[in-house]
Formats: sequence, C-alpha cells, structure tokens
Amino acid sequence: MAYKTVRCRLIASAEARQAIWTLMAERNTPLVNEVLHRVPGYPDFVRWQQRGKLPNEVVIKLVNGLKTDPRFSNQPVWFYISAQKQVTYTFKSWLSLQRRKQWRLEGKRRWLGILQPDSTLAEQAGCSLEKLQNTAIRILKTVEATDPFKHLFKEYGQAKKALRQNALAYLLKRGAKLDPAIENLDTLAKRYRKAEISIQRLETQLQASLPKGRDLTGHIQTEALIQSIHTPPLDDESYSTWHQSLTREPATFPFPIIYETGKTLVWSRDEQGRLLVSFQGQGTSQHWFKVYCDKPHLHWFERFLADQETKSAGGDRHSAGLFTLRSARLSWIPSKKHQDETEPWNRYHLNLSCTVDTALWTQEGTQLVMAEKAAKTATKLASMQTKESLSKTQQVYVGRLESTIERLPTPYPRPSRPLYQPRSDILVGVSMGPEKPATVAVINAITQEVLVYRSTKQLLGEHYPLLQRARSERVKVVHQGHRQRRKGGKRMSPESDLGKHVDRLLAKAIVELAQAYQAGSIVLPDLAHIREIVEAEVKQRAAEKVPDFVDGQRQYAKAYRTQVHQWSYGRLQDAIASKAGQCRITVETARQGCSGSPQEKAKDLGLLAYEKRLALST
Repeated sequence: MAYKTVRCRLIASAEARQAIWTLMAERNTPLVNEVLHRVPGYPDFVRWQQRGKLPNEVVIKLVNGLKTDPRFSNQPVWFYISAQKQVTYTFKSWLSLQRRKQWRLEGKRRWLGILQPDSTLAEQAGCSLEKLQNTAIRILKTVEATDPFKHLFKEYGQAKKALRQNALAYLLKRGAKLDPAIENLDTLAKRYRKAEISIQRLETQLQASLPKGRDLTGHIQTEALIQSIHTPPLDDESYSTWHQSLTREPATFPFPIIYETGKTLVWSRDEQGRLLVSFQGQGTSQHWFKVYCDKPHLHWFERFLADQETKSAGGDRHSAGLFTLRSARLSWIPSKKHQDETEPWNRYHLNLSCTVDTALWTQEGTQLVMAEKAAKTATKLASMQTKESLSKTQQVYVGRLESTIERLPTPYPRPSRPLYQPRSDILVGVSMGPEKPATVAVINAITQEVLVYRSTKQLLGEHYPLLQRARSERVKVVHQGHRQRRKGGKRMSPESDLGKHVDRLLAKAIVELAQAYQAGSIVLPDLAHIREIVEAEVKQRAAEKVPDFVDGQRQYAKAYRTQVHQWSYGRLQDAIASKAGQCRITVETARQGCSGSPQEKAKDLGLLAYEKRLALST
C-alpha cells in the first residue's frame, strides 16, 4: 500500500480548544508518563530489552488498570487507546536503538581483540610469525566476496581454531589486505585507544536514562533542585541522574492523540460550505473544528467526507476498510504569532495529520486493495475456523471477519484512472555524491542502452538555487553548533526544512521521469557504503585540482568538504521511496562504485541491480 500524509490546521472557539488541551495535557499526557515510568519495573523488562520488543499486552493491562485512577479518568475511549499506542511506539523505538548499540558494542569489543601486535597474534596462535602470514595469504586467496573486510570479520567471529582466528585478525588489521611492511606499534596503540574510547561511549549510552515522557509542569526539575539542597548525590551514577533531571527543560506541549482508524473522525460542512471535523468520544464529540489546509490537499479532506456520506447512505453496506483515510494524529504546534499569549491553548495551533492510502483514490486502485484485503481476511477466517472451540472474544472476531468479507465487494464511487503499467527491463539508476546529491540514468537493461541522463540541476530546474541555499544553511548550523559546544552550551538547531523540501523536489522529479519511461524500478545506492563513496569522490577531486602535492590535496579536500558538506542521503532515499510507493514503482538497492563520473555510476548501479535480480530468479 502507498501511504501519504496530508495536514491541516483546526480552527475553533477558545472553549473548544481549551477542552481539547485540558484532556491532552492534564489527563492523557500524565497517563502516558505514568505508564512509561511503570514499564521498566516489570521483572521481565531485561528480557524484553534483550529481545528488543515490548509485549502489547503489558501496556494494555497497565492502561486499563489506570482508567479508574482519578488523575486519568473521564477520557474518551480513543484517548486511552492512543496512550497505549504512544507507549508502545516509544519503547519500540528505544529498544531498537538499545539493541543496535549493543550489537555495535559487541563488534567494537571483537575489534579490540583484533588490534593486537603481530607478535602477540603469533604467540596466541602458537606458531611463528612467518607461518601466521602464510596462513593469512591462503585465506585471502579463497575470498571472493564483494566486501572482503565484512566477510573476514564475520569469519573471525565464527572461527574456532586459534591459528585461523589470529590469521584473520592479521588481515583485518590491515583492511583485508596483505601488507608485508613492519607494523608501527605507536599507530596500533592509537587505534587501540580509539576503540577503547568508542566502547566507553557505547557503554555510557546503553546505561542512559529510560524514556520519561513529557513534564509539562517542570515538576522533575523542581524535585531535583530540592534534592540538591537536602540530599546531594554522593556517587557518579546518582550525580549523573540528578544532573540530567536538573538540566532537563520542561516540555511545552502534550503528547499527540493517535487515531488508528478513520471511523473515529466525523466530517461535515457548515452553512458556508466549509469542511468541519469532530472526534468521537466523551468530551470531544460536541466540539466542531474548521479545516484549514493548503489548496492542493483540499481534495483529500473532501474525499473523507464523501466516503463517510457514502457509507451512511448505503445502510452500512460499505466496508470502512476501504476508507481513503487510514489513520490520523491530533497534535499542538507552536504559533509564532501568538507566542506571548497567557493561555497555552492560545499559544499553540491544533494540527491534524491524516495518513491516506493513495491507491484508494481511483476505482482501479480500490479494486487492487479490495482484493488484497479480501485475501488476507479469508486467510485469517480459515485459520480461526480450524480451531475446535472458540471463546466469546474469538467468536466476535470471526463475526467481524465475515462481515468484512461481505462488505468489501460493495464499491465506493471513485474516478477511473488506468493503472501504471511498468516495464521490468527499464530501470532508473540514481547515483549519489557530495557535489551532486542525485544523478539519474534511465536504462534498458536488456540492450544495456542509456535512454536518458539527468543531472541534479536538470532534475531541480528552476528550483536549483535552493540546493546551494540549503547547503549554506547547513554549513552555518554546523559551525554555530561547534562554537556553542566549545563554549559548553547546548547545541541549538535553527536549521529550516529547506533541505527536506529540496529532497522532495528531487524525489518528485525522479519518479516523474521513471513514469515517463515506464520504468519498473528505481535503484538506489546501498547507504552502508556511502561514506566510502563520498570520501573517494572528495579525494579524487583533490588529486585532480592539486596534483603531486599531498599536503595541498589534504587542505583542498578539507575545504571542499566544508563547502559541499555531506547531504542527508538517507532522508533523500526515504523521500524517493515514499514517492515511488505512491505510484507503485519498486525500489531496489545496489552497491555504488567509487570511481567514474556520476552518470557512469548511475548506469552501473541500474545494471548491477538487474544482474542481481536475474541471479536470484535462477
């Protein structure tokens, strides 16, 4: 499914805004904070941390148990469900980061064992240095992987014999190459110390504080200040916790409310024909909000109303599973115009972010989604029917599945548009580099002919000056952050969304080019090697500009890095993948080469992806 997010501002009376703010800030956010505080207290939390996953049942049980607490009572049903989702998403992200850091820590510790002098490696292997080198030569001759270092590092972790393991360490120290030169022990000691520092940093990060939620009142900071007066911390760990609490700035706005179904939003029109929206539930359903959005997004909100009216007029014969609106998020954002207002519901704007399935805009796309949903629902129903006895909850679930299958075939009135028909032999290779964030080559993989090239300047067209503005802004922000850190202050990030805007313009141009040539897929570089690619291009340019002068090349490379700066390639790839998904164009990845022009790299990228595809099919 191809999802897209559209946003609007909700305008209402001060009374309505105050009611929503009170529910979100004084009821829902404290509930989320309380659940976040209780989850780590479970005995199984260490096991969940190792698995990198938090069971949903734990959070649901906690929230249900707090519904009767006077501090969190009298909220709409969807506010409690939103609290469950918010806690689950928060810990899912936190546990994922912790697990990734744990993997990195294990890799760094393994690397520390590799960074031993050659004499020590030979001693551990129980052989002479010459024999160790000969073993390393034999191992290197058998390696056929595209990334020898990664392959050897994996083998090092699996090796059981001391001779083979230490021979692998001998190669890995030298970057998976055989260097007969005498080892520089001072350089090795520096590398060892660098690895030790990395390990210490990761260990500190793994012991970092747990998610604490949003403190809207500054209560945590006040408690830390009182503690510093009465019982000052005596050890490093207590001091670190106290310092974090004392320097933590209070949050300014509450957690958003997550609506995971479009049925909870009620759409209407006022006497002037303006769109209105309300939210089901006690304390919210009586308030109506005017929808203010950008004109290009207005048709989506009008579709939400049309879907609702169609379902109501059809006597509930239509399935809500085919609503164009899939989910929504209600949040507060700061208002520059009203930042001096006393009341918080006047200092912030109420913002509604709606996630839509772009395939459900047309009849043809709806038919595809309907077939996918029908197949999945039938599979679930068949699985439930194989059970001998069902509980009441399971019987209700089976009834919902049967009802969904009955309602799915009932069509919604939607415009007709032919589906995109891609050609599998047409690929769009997108190379990335420091000076030109994206260079495109449209390739016929069968004939290996390049149909068209497009540079970054051609893709952006009249918007090309925005690229240099975004780069200059980024360099300025980095420079200011560096100065602030040297002075011991907090790093401010006044960077605007101009870089994101440029990425979206590039993504739109690339996808439109792919559609024009009926491309079946877009091939992007593997970001695991992007640093190597960028550094190779910088050094190549320095060698061309300052030949036969090593110090001059180093100075030029440093100035060039500052000038172009590394673009956010991950953000650009996400924008391309999102736009391609809306058009049902496949996105593939391949390793980009380090030599050649950007056009040649883009061409090779597409051909390599096609070769990989053929290899997998056979």
